[in-house]
Amino acid sequence: MQTGTQNEMVFEALPALGPLYVKAAARRRAVPTPQTELKALSARVDRVRIDHDELARYRALCGIADHGVVPLPYLQVLATPLHAAIIAHADFGLPALGLVHLENSLHQHRAVKVDEVLRLSARVDEGQWDERLGYVVSLVSEAYVGDELVWESRLRALSPVRSKRSKQTSSSRRAPEVGERQGARVSVMVRAPEDLGRRYAAVSGDFNPIHLHAWTARPFGFDRAIAHGMWTLSRAWGEVQELIDVQAPVALSVRFRKPVKLPARLWIAAWPADDEAGGFEICCQSPDGRLTHLEGAVQVGRGVSQVEHA
Repeated sequence: MQTGTQNEMVFEALPALGPLYVKAAARRRAVPTPQTELKALSARVDRVRIDHDELARYRALCGIADHGVVPLPYLQVLATPLHAAIIAHADFGLPALGLVHLENSLHQHRAVKVDEVLRLSARVDEGQWDERLGYVVSLVSEAYVGDELVWESRLRALSPVRSKRSKQTSSSRRAPEVGERQGARVSVMVRAPEDLGRRYAAVSGDFNPIHLHAWTARPFGFDRAIAHGMWTLSRAWGEVQELIDVQAPVALSVRFRKPVKLPARLWIAAWPADDEAGGFEICCQSPDGRLTHLEGAVQVGRGVSQVEHA
C-alpha cells in the first residue's frame, strides 16, 4: 500500500518490482533535452527486514563471503524497488527504461546487522545535461536504524541520446593488465556468462532490458546485453572486503567506464592507495587490459569522507 504526497511515495513494504516495470514500460517515453527538468520525487519504507535467503543468493552470485554483516553494496540493491518507483512515476522526466549506471558512492557509517530493522529511502537529488552523453540524474539513498544514519549512497545514471558524431576508434595500444599491477593485493580473473544479466535480475529485481538479452538491449544502443553495474561493483567488493575490517566505517566510490558486454572475462585487482589512510584502489578490466570497466577507491576507518561522486 502506498501513501504520501504526489511527489513523496511512502510504502508499507518494499514495492513489487514486476508491476513497476510494467508501469515504466507503459509510460510515454520522454526524450531528454537540455531543457529537461526533474521533480523532487522520493520514496521510502519505514520498516524493512532483510530476507536471509535472498541475501544468500546475492552473496553466492557475486562471490561475497559471509562475515556476519550486511555487505556494503547490498543496501543499494535493496533500494532498487524505491528507485523503480521513482523512475516509473508519471512525473519522472526521463525515459523509464534504458538508464545506464555511471557512478556510485557508498558510505557505511557502521556495520549493519542482518537482523536490524531499517528505514530505507531514495530521492532524486539533481539532474544535468551532458552534451556528449545525454541527461545525467543523481539518486540519493539512505538507511536508518531508528534515528541513526547507518548507510548512504549516491548513484548517477545516464539517459543516453544517440549522437550523430562518428565513433572514435579505440587505441590498439595494449594497456597494463590488472594482473600485472605491482603490489596488487588482489588479482583474479572472473567469468561473466551470457545469462548473468538474467541471473542477477532474478536476485536483485533489476530487470532493465539492457541487461537481459541482446535483442532487448539493441533498442538502447547495445549490440549485446551488458552486465549490471551493481553486479560488477558487488563482484569486485567480494574480493576487496577480504582486505579490510568490514565492521568499520567504509566508503567506496566507483566509476563505470566501459560496459561489460556479455559473455565476458574480467580481471579484478586491488592495491594499496598512495596515501596514509590505509585504503585501496580497485579496478576491473578486460583480460587484454584495453578496456577498463570499473575503477574506484575504498576508504576504511573513522576518518572516511562523506559520500561524493566517484
